[in-house]
Amino acid sequence: MREPGTSDLTLLNLLQEFRAVGEFAKFAGNAWTWQLSGRAAKSRFILLIPGFLAGDATLYPFANWLRSRGHKVFFSGILTNADCPRRVIERLQNIVKECHARAKEKLVVIGHSLGGIYARELGRRLPECIEQVILMGSPLKDPYLHSNPYVKMVALLTHRLQRAGHTCTGDLTTICGVHSAEPPDIPETLIYSKSDGIVDWQSCIEKGPLVTAFEVDSTHCGLPYNLDTLRIIRAQIEQKANVQPCASVGSVT
Repeated sequence: MREPGTSDLTLLNLLQEFRAVGEFAKFAGNAWTWQLSGRAAKSRFILLIPGFLAGDATLYPFANWLRSRGHKVFFSGILTNADCPRRVIERLQNIVKECHARAKEKLVVIGHSLGGIYARELGRRLPECIEQVILMGSPLKDPYLHSNPYVKMVALLTHRLQRAGHTCTGDLTTICGVHSAEPPDIPETLIYSKSDGIVDWQSCIEKGPLVTAFEVDSTHCGLPYNLDTLRIIRAQIEQKANVQPCASVGSVT
């Protein structure tokens, strides 16, 4: 029984994240089938946001899969997601507005981990620009407390460095005031895994009239390249049927 405010995740859970290499290899091995599955009936404009310490480059292959479906992809401009969240969310708001103006229609915003928290907050702030948000492995309930202790140490160090440079005055428990308790008033899709070695999977789920949660078997780092994740995202953004929420799902076909 863990104490309140602590996580069950250990160094062993963190080391198991190396299984993401196998997930990416399986993703790459299926790339030749993308053109065979055809393109979406309607092309969507999609903004991708990477996770903590990651950059846009980590989502390039995922973006290529989306493009193979005929979708238009925008990136966040993040090289390493370690800046003060207040500054990041302000920049992302401007990017969303610019992309919305270019697309002339509402965007789909997809975020991995911390990027999902940003996507959710963007949905709250800019519902006139965003159609729906999709979160992959994003800790929504006390994100700092429900992270792996070793990742938490890195986050704390990063935060202290930012404060020392007078670029951040917020706190980690609310992601510098960016993370809100209430879900956005637009459709929100949550994808989580009980094998997640970075964040407690229970913290990745919330309830709301427009919230749908899906469980997959994946590492945290491998979520954007898990074949079940791709099938869920394809269904959500292309309005496909036959995807059941809150349950393990089969492979992409």
